Amino acid sequence: MSARTTKTFEDRLLNELQREIALRAEDPPEPEPVIRRTITTRRALVALAACVAAVGGVVALPASTGGAQAYAVERHEDGSVTVSLEEIWLSEGDKEELTERLRAEGINMSVDRPRSGYVCAQPRGEMYWPIWIMASSSDPSSVASKYEFTLRSGDSLVFEEPEPVKGRTGPDPSIYAAKGAVQPCDEVPWDGKRPFDESPGSK
Repeated sequence: MSARTTKTFEDRLLNELQREIALRAEDPPEPEPVIRRTITTRRALVALAACVAAVGGVVALPASTGGAQAYAVERHEDGSVTVSLEEIWLSEGDKEELTERLRAEGINMSVDRPRSGYVCAQPRGEMYWPIWIMASSSDPSSVASKYEFTLRSGDSLVFEEPEPVKGRTGPDPSIYAAKGAVQPCDEVPWDGKRPFDESPGSK
């Protein structure tokens, strides 16, 4: 009696399953991609500010990631914040960043641009001193090396930048701080005088 050499259907199915298992073992499944949240400069600064607020102390935060610092924000243990400007003129990008930075401290920032020939009616609130006037004819020796304002939560930092008057002298831009919120800019015709000729009140 001869031995049976023909494979049955079950034998062939078993062999096929064994071969498939062997192939899968040679090719392990690809790992699932890991989703990592991008850490932007703004997120890092917000996280740093939150940590400092929790432990207290003083910290100076840079205004931007490249080039010379246009401004710095320093938080003190008593809750006050000092804003230091290396230059009185800030770019639009710096103003936007500074607005967000101060908002995180509970401080308001207003950039007002009255129409040509107009200024904001004063006073708009209780001013802190000094008030900086950006006069084009200023004596260079009187220009400060740094412009600082110390504020508390609820206070305001204001940039007033009237549109130039064509063909003649116009009002000078100014920057100042106020205790609490300032009134909205109520445009009035410029009378030719420098702003804040009369003291609006001091700190």
